[in-house]
Amino acid sequence: MIHLICPNPALDRTLLVEKIEKNIPLRPSEVRDYPGGKSFNVAYALRENGVTDYTIHTILGGQIGRYIQDLNVQKGNQLQVVENDQNTRTCNIYVETSTGDVVLFYEKGFELTADLLDQFTQQIENSLEAGDILVFSGSLMKGMPENYIQQFIEKYPEVLTIVDTSGPALRAAYQARPALIKINNEELKDIYPDLDEESPEDILRILKEVTPHENIIITMGGKGSLAKIGQRFFRIQSPKKETRNPIAAGDFYLGLLVKGISQGQDPEIFLKEAAAFATANCLNYFPEVEAEQFAEIAGKVVLEEV
Repeated sequence: MIHLICPNPALDRTLLVEKIEKNIPLRPSEVRDYPGGKSFNVAYALRENGVTDYTIHTILGGQIGRYIQDLNVQKGNQLQVVENDQNTRTCNIYVETSTGDVVLFYEKGFELTADLLDQFTQQIENSLEAGDILVFSGSLMKGMPENYIQQFIEKYPEVLTIVDTSGPALRAAYQARPALIKINNEELKDIYPDLDEESPEDILRILKEVTPHENIIITMGGKGSLAKIGQRFFRIQSPKKETRNPIAAGDFYLGLLVKGISQGQDPEIFLKEAAAFATANCLNYFPEVEAEQFAEIAGKVVLEEV
């Protein structure tokens, strides 16, 4: 079973507007609602690629929380929910179609009490079994201890923990050596302050000579990605494409990594597929990927062992 951890979800509402202007009514050409939060995007990537053995652990409340549960029934996501009397937040994503610019309005999340955190933690722990995959994606919400992820890694060594986070939570988890880490170049610099984060060569040096981890992937934006899988090292580059909306690309990348790990795929396969699925997402206004887009880009991703 794959466990996706999302304590602070949202209703993600994406609105397409030809031009964003001040002091006048703006009439979107299209509006779509999605279950929001990084884990829900990871779930989409898994589901669209044939993986159904996953559950999303989350906290939901109020009318928006109930609406998100309804949306997840439609999406086919299995949820394990801690009920909360505070309304779940809404995040509005405005896409200016004439320019491709994106404006984000992210509401503040609910107040995480000690009781809610305890219920949430117990729910996760009661669900874990040896051999499961535990995925932490995104920042910890306010109220969670900095070593929250680290505690799971150390307490459940028989579970494969995959981490995509930042800041103090990343630094703590990094010391505990999770099964796989996926971060960007700036987050790697937060761990190694002397790193030249704009230099793929220096990042590769860290992967080859410094980091103790067996599985770590560093994304570098337009410069592609670098990966250490076991004692093998890879450079991955997607074709250049015009971007419509990059929101969720990193989560889609993570989803294909999780799929590959869960199915025991060779790294040559899951690294190329992850890069292709993330790039294909950027071609669309909404957090979705067309099968034809994925296939076309996957055939153009360049992967080399270095």
